[in-house]
Amino acid sequence: MQAFIMVKVGPGYSREMVKEILDVEGVEEIFELTGDIDMLVKVRATDIEDLSRTVFKIRETKGIVETDTRLIISSQKA
Repeated sequence: MQAFIMVKVGPGYSREMVKEILDVEGVEEIFELTGDIDMLVKVRATDIEDLSRTVFKIRETKGIVETDTRLIISSQKA
């Protein structure tokens, strides 16, 4: 299963935070964004428990204010 985790960070956001999240097992890619959401983290998990562990590990990162997780139910490529 794959999911996107939308991440909001507090003041003091740094590249070190991105590196720390990239080291979390299951994280495949991070997109840094403009707007209300600071990062979109693409993750892969074997099941819902594995996804939950990944989300909680990301939430432990210092500076994370809020996360919102969306499961990918389908994808298409150009």
